[in-house]
Amino acid sequence: METNSTGPLAEMGNCSSILEVKNHRLGIFLAVFLSIIFIFGTLFNSFAFWVFCYKMKKWTETRVYMMSLLLSDCCLLFTIPFRIYATLYDWTLGVELCHYLLSSYFMNTYSSIALITLIAIDRYIAIRFPMKARTLRSPKKAVIACGIIWFPLLIIRIHIGLKDIKPLNRRFCFKKINSNPVQIGLYYTIFGFFLPFLIVTFCSMEIIRTLKKKDLLSSQDHTMQKTINIVTSNLVTFLVCFLPLSIGKILSYIVESLSLDCNLIKNVYDYVFCAQVIADVNCCLDAVSYYFVATEFWEKASLSPKLKIVHQTQDPTQDSNL
Repeated sequence: METNSTGPLAEMGNCSSILEVKNHRLGIFLAVFLSIIFIFGTLFNSFAFWVFCYKMKKWTETRVYMMSLLLSDCCLLFTIPFRIYATLYDWTLGVELCHYLLSSYFMNTYSSIALITLIAIDRYIAIRFPMKARTLRSPKKAVIACGIIWFPLLIIRIHIGLKDIKPLNRRFCFKKINSNPVQIGLYYTIFGFFLPFLIVTFCSMEIIRTLKKKDLLSSQDHTMQKTINIVTSNLVTFLVCFLPLSIGKILSYIVESLSLDCNLIKNVYDYVFCAQVIADVNCCLDAVSYYFVATEFWEKASLSPKLKIVHQTQDPTQDSNL
């Protein structure tokens, strides 16, 4: 399709002819990257599932949150093979399945963000208010908090699933092929990422500040520094995984609302598509950032009694303190 030097403008979402053109090189690269995420995500989360379900016996707040996060990550991993297929080929598996997968992917992405936020709040309470934490924190309250997260997301998922699916292009899935701005998506980005981002950042900074103010013995200094490193790495992981996607969604809304050049809109859509894959890396990094840093996790995962003694000697902190 020939265009003028400035390119066609997006009027009333009329960019379909350009947006439907696939970038095959980008598709192959993202398909390979998604395959790597699926392999490592499945391995890491399977190991975490085995430890949490068969090796740990005591239910703690941390275990409740991490089991919920594990469930969210596994549901997201379920969509990846279908996304690889949709990236490389025309979608032939039905509009209904595509709509189901899209709503599931949406729900699990935002549930991961919300659960990471809950973990940050739980750590903040445990370290900033250790005395009040005895009444504010409990496994039962952690279950209720997770329920508060999952219930509205399930309602939204059902609402999306019940929407009319006739206008959806049958050749594509996991790809937007019209330039009509979706205002509700902007609200999801603001309240689903930027608000949790502020909370996670505040809790992380306060935890680090509180730990650095404490007068600790030399034997406790190593443990404190390890906790600071864990909190810092969690914050960085959160930003690296989800910030590019949220920025991309805002950019999409801006270029759509201003009816800018269709080629520019396509470039922004391609960026968002790449950012979604970056966000998916979080389902692998969750295992590293949250599951594997807990002392109780390593103690239960260690098959050798000698390994258990080494871990208990090196890090006497309890799982609930993280």
